[in-house]
Amino acid sequence: MPNPEDMPGIHDDAARLSQAGMPQDRAAEASVLSAMILSEDARQDALLDLTEDDFYVPSNRMIFWAIRDLFNEGEQADPVTLADYLKSKNQLQRAGGSAYLVELAGNSFSLASWRHHAEILKRDSTLRRLINAASNVTALAYDAPEDVQEVVDQSEKLILDATESDVKSEYSTMEQVMGELYNELGEMAKQDTKLLGVKTGYRGIDRQLLGLRPGQMIVIGARPGVGKTSFALNLAVNAAADGTSVALFSLEMSKAEIAQRLLAAQARIKLTDIRAGNIRDNQWEQVLQATQDLSQLDIMIDDTPGTTITEIRAKARRMLHGKEGNALVIIDYLQLVSPPSGGRRSDSRATEVSEMSRGIKIMAKDLHVPVVALSQLSRQVESRTGKTPQLSDLRESGAIEQDADIVILLDRSMTEEEAARNDRPDKNITNFIIAKNRSGPLGVVPLTFLGGSTKFVEVDQHHEP
Repeated sequence: MPNPEDMPGIHDDAARLSQAGMPQDRAAEASVLSAMILSEDARQDALLDLTEDDFYVPSNRMIFWAIRDLFNEGEQADPVTLADYLKSKNQLQRAGGSAYLVELAGNSFSLASWRHHAEILKRDSTLRRLINAASNVTALAYDAPEDVQEVVDQSEKLILDATESDVKSEYSTMEQVMGELYNELGEMAKQDTKLLGVKTGYRGIDRQLLGLRPGQMIVIGARPGVGKTSFALNLAVNAAADGTSVALFSLEMSKAEIAQRLLAAQARIKLTDIRAGNIRDNQWEQVLQATQDLSQLDIMIDDTPGTTITEIRAKARRMLHGKEGNALVIIDYLQLVSPPSGGRRSDSRATEVSEMSRGIKIMAKDLHVPVVALSQLSRQVESRTGKTPQLSDLRESGAIEQDADIVILLDRSMTEEEAARNDRPDKNITNFIIAKNRSGPLGVVPLTFLGGSTKFVEVDQHHEP
């Protein structure tokens, strides 16, 4: 076996890399930061496309952190605000001082070319990851155990991790999602016009809320299995059918699962039959009609897991651009939203949820749209006599109750025995408890839940398929 010390090229290449330094472009980094300071649109897009790892210069990385923190707080990122924020963290001098921030803000030419410069940052950060991965692979090879396959597996993972794209999956239109579902299956009344905002499609709820209005944070809470996701999807279809543009962020279910549920509810066919492709000959016409009807709705779905509020906010701005006057954002569900990438990690999960809840409220006001966030309830509701949910049951954070303009708690009997009790809802009836309403009355609105097709209907309209 040849001695690595005698192999030409290895150490010469390492020496050249050491002399050249890691791939970086200080001017490109400064250009991107300048655009983020000068333009809100650039700031939104850059925070979605870039991470702190894309910046190599420590001062630039620190400024990016500060801009992101201010964005999450709903604050501007002008030089004075940035300097004050960095000074409060004792990091102003390490970030280059006030003079550097003013210099960045003076580079108006960056607005024309920052996207190209952002691509340079992504390229260089990928190269840096590859260099680090190559170094680790070399170390593994020199210190190889008897099981060579283990080295190969670890090396492959290192390279894949280094080259994995940072680009998040984009939303899909209902036409795309429903078209895919229909092909896969082949192989296997006017509301009150006095409402002030987006209609839910349920007369009782709309009378109480007078519509979901821009800037509102609406929380839908329920125990597992009660139907909060089903209601959110029903709400999305009802609102879109009334002309509202809906941005749906699903952190739990895939686009395919959502499409199946939507089709089952629209066609009034059991969800189990949709999932199994068990469509009878006499049902294909209603499946086709439901598919066509859903495809016409302006519903955009993003099922990217591990999404942060910052990413949701930036994506929603893109998805609903020009539609802010008649739009709705739905998040399923709050507890699955990730803390800010690279941000301060809290020792308390309740504190993290509080920050995300506040971020949702800021997003609703910033985008000028109602935002519906689904939330789990704590397990203490299970042990309570009557099991009727309360505001205090919102899981992990009292801040959700404080931030929300409207809180609706879903309550349904889960067994025949439970439904037979006087203090529980009747069988198949779900009580929509309006537990908080800043702009109107509280109350209880009963709806019938058609479990087979996962659809909520007015009490006097129910029938199973």
